[in-house]
Amino acid sequence: MSPQIALIGLNQVGASIGLALGAYKENITRVGHDADSARMRRLEKEGVCDKTHTRLPDAVRGADMVILSLPTDLLRDALGLIAGEVFPQAVVVCISAVARVAYQWARELLPPQQPFIVLQPVLHPARLRDWEENSSNPYADLFENTHMLVVTDSNTQEKAFQLANDLCALLKAKPYFSEPLEADGITARIEQLPKLTAVALLSMLVEKPGWDDARKMTNRAFFRFASLNTLFDEQEFFGVSNLVNRENITRALDELSATLAEIRQMIDAGDEEGLQKMYQTARQGYETWLTQRMSGEWDKVEKPPEALERGILTRLFGGRPVKK
Repeated sequence: MSPQIALIGLNQVGASIGLALGAYKENITRVGHDADSARMRRLEKEGVCDKTHTRLPDAVRGADMVILSLPTDLLRDALGLIAGEVFPQAVVVCISAVARVAYQWARELLPPQQPFIVLQPVLHPARLRDWEENSSNPYADLFENTHMLVVTDSNTQEKAFQLANDLCALLKAKPYFSEPLEADGITARIEQLPKLTAVALLSMLVEKPGWDDARKMTNRAFFRFASLNTLFDEQEFFGVSNLVNRENITRALDELSATLAEIRQMIDAGDEEGLQKMYQTARQGYETWLTQRMSGEWDKVEKPPEALERGILTRLFGGRPVKK
């Protein structure tokens, strides 16, 4: 009998794992479950799963590996539902934006010896520019040649660690190892903070009397930034991910507040040089990151085009702007 993998939560990540594992469907059986039954049936027809179950306990019963890809506010309940149904030796893999609390819930709800591990995937660079209309579509190569954060704690069993690495290999992803505190610190800055900042901007604007006029003038900058508000980690109880990672997110908010205060001081003082330097540093950092993220060559440092051009201007004209 072929090994059975239960895919619980057929969002983009969960469904993409199913599609990628379809290359090995002669050797494994993929069982899917999603609260959205219409989406679940459609994805089954598209080859994401070999079969599906409308009840969560039925989907995990008999599975050798259970992959949970759920919003943070549904994760604890899901762990409780599967606790009495999953094989004691089955590995439970949790795709979660918050690692420490995922481990806490697993230790609390699952049997003591249940193999459990947390993964945090990194998306293929081709999918970074996806917006609402295609941000939920599954892709078999969604994790190909990207990093997969494998988060382990002191109690992670060897079996869970090994199967997590095997799963990375099947998905053609490169494992990157971390522990819960480190992983949550990273998540707070690169995932949660941008979304919270978008929430803050929208809250500041939409509750002010001037919004009736300002909303008619919105363009690309507002659209792109405000759209982060749709990339939430919860289904209903929005903000839970921040609360369970409060130490890291409050630290990140303090750092952002300090930077904003510094910018405000520069503007108030008319510090053109300081403000320009901050813009340049941010822009050059972005260009370097984007080049490396798209190529996957993280050890190769290239000067972005703007920095190169400025170096040439400095040598030729002593750094003074050229009059056109």
